[in-house]
Amino acid sequence: MTTEQDRGFTARTRILAWIMLVLTVAVFIIVFTTARAELAGVRTHADDELEHEVTKFREFAAKPDPATDRPYSSVRGLMTAHLQTNLPEHTETFFTIVDGREDQRSADTPPLRLDQDPEFVAAAAETTTPRSGELKTQAGPVSYAVVPVEVKGQPQHAQLVIIEFLAEDLDEAWSTIWTMTIVAVVALIAAGFLGWVVAGRVLAPIRHLRETAAGIGEDELDRRIEVTGNDDVARLGVTFNRMLDRLEAAFAGQRQLLNDAGHELRTPITVVRGQLQVMGDDSEDRQHTLALVDDELQRMSRLVDDLVMLARSERPDFLDLTDTDLMDLLISSFSKASALAARDWIIDAVPEGFGIVDDERLTQALLQLASNAIDHTNEEDTIAFGGRLDNTTLRLWVRDTGAGIPAEDQARIFDRFVTARSARSGRKGTGLGLTIVDRIARAHGGTVSVKSAVGQGALFTLTLPWHRLDADRGSEGDSH
Repeated sequence: MTTEQDRGFTARTRILAWIMLVLTVAVFIIVFTTARAELAGVRTHADDELEHEVTKFREFAAKPDPATDRPYSSVRGLMTAHLQTNLPEHTETFFTIVDGREDQRSADTPPLRLDQDPEFVAAAAETTTPRSGELKTQAGPVSYAVVPVEVKGQPQHAQLVIIEFLAEDLDEAWSTIWTMTIVAVVALIAAGFLGWVVAGRVLAPIRHLRETAAGIGEDELDRRIEVTGNDDVARLGVTFNRMLDRLEAAFAGQRQLLNDAGHELRTPITVVRGQLQVMGDDSEDRQHTLALVDDELQRMSRLVDDLVMLARSERPDFLDLTDTDLMDLLISSFSKASALAARDWIIDAVPEGFGIVDDERLTQALLQLASNAIDHTNEEDTIAFGGRLDNTTLRLWVRDTGAGIPAEDQARIFDRFVTARSARSGRKGTGLGLTIVDRIARAHGGTVSVKSAVGQGALFTLTLPWHRLDADRGSEGDSH
């Protein structure tokens, strides 16, 4: 099957085609306009020459006869004297008509003897007012002017005919036009070649990007585009490399998640299958086995729920942001957490104000931190909630006076399926709780951190950017 690229319709071809189309239209307009100007210039020059010759004749006729120092007494004498003194250029010729017949002509050898054309002479002899025109002849186009001539007191009627041969000037004009056309075609060919080369060099990074993208598989996400320069193509390469960074991190996280999830799910499944295989007929043994199986299934259910939560945390609609009373959020979360286990529950401080947050997700994060604190404390230990606002930051924390977290565990405590070794309660967690807290914090544009020492408890702090729906919530209430 023939693809678009096989037919040659590449980006390079399309760019060059559009450039050549624009250049061709522009060159055509220039050549066409110049050709019209050149051809019109030939005819304008001929008209100017005709007008000039007519003016010269009138000026000559206004002067007296040099032989008598008086006005010319005959038409023939006037035009004879004019033809003798006014020599035509090589593209001109003059002749006279007296009483409807050709009379005299200038001393030259014209390309064509229109004075011997009966039809033209007859038409010119009928002229009573000056007129001009153009004829197509065997010698090429000619422009002519016919000037009626009369002398007072003389019955004769005559005409002076001035002929301008245009063939030579038109040939020169067409030579210029064809030269321009040839130069334009050569220039277009050169522009096409240079455009092809330049387009290839400009699009080379994009072609390299495409080839790199086509060669990248799941196991080759570490490949990157070599970026040079600072133009749009270079920025495209930078953007593509950043996309590869995200893809590499996503694939690595996905592989790690699948490996960890497979390992974590395999254990309860193995336990359930093993217990069911060895379950006896004794009712007490059955009851014990079913209780163990139910416990493992509940653990699997919690693990699946946490995995679904982690997957949803990557979606843009993970948060449902609303203008929330942060004090109510903290107190409500504290009330729910204090019912989880018997501890010395206290509140250090409360944030007084409103903020744009997802109250359900933050409550989930605080309850998860409380549950984690329960796992590392005894009944006589203290678990405290707190919150504080400053100009741009919201801080929420959960602290305890329990066993604390070893320094080597603190560096990886928010990774998936990692549990601290200092848990006291013996509750089997999924190892995803603190990871979920980290995802909730990052979804809000913030972070979660831990400060702890073995035997001195732990302090988990959510540090989030503080956004307000109103500039001053209190002043709005005062206006009512």
